[in-house]
Amino acid sequence: MTNTDKATKPWPPPPDADSIQELVATADVEGFIADGAPADEYETEAEQVLIALETWTTAEITEARLLPVLEEIWTAAFALEDSTLATRRPKLRELAGQIARFFGPEAQPQVRGL
Repeated sequence: MTNTDKATKPWPPPPDADSIQELVATADVEGFIADGAPADEYETEAEQVLIALETWTTAEITEARLLPVLEEIWTAAFALEDSTLATRRPKLRELAGQIARFFGPEAQPQVRGL
């Protein structure tokens, strides 16, 4: 990639399927992966998150805006009631924050190995 290519690519990059899948799997809101489920356990939920984000601008990708979307996805996917959703809210809030840090207005380049 040339310096010109780097300069023309948007920052932050738009959300992509692999990144969202990794963030959702790492969050492991239900604890399934920790219990031995495969890494793609939350593939459907990650796809739904990506669909929700497709029309959002970078400025709109904030923890506050993401949290209700994640709660809606989780409520539908796992047939949650208010009380069971409340126990997941801290991890969902953390996931919303992670997505916002990678793709929202405050996103910074991630450097590995430093």
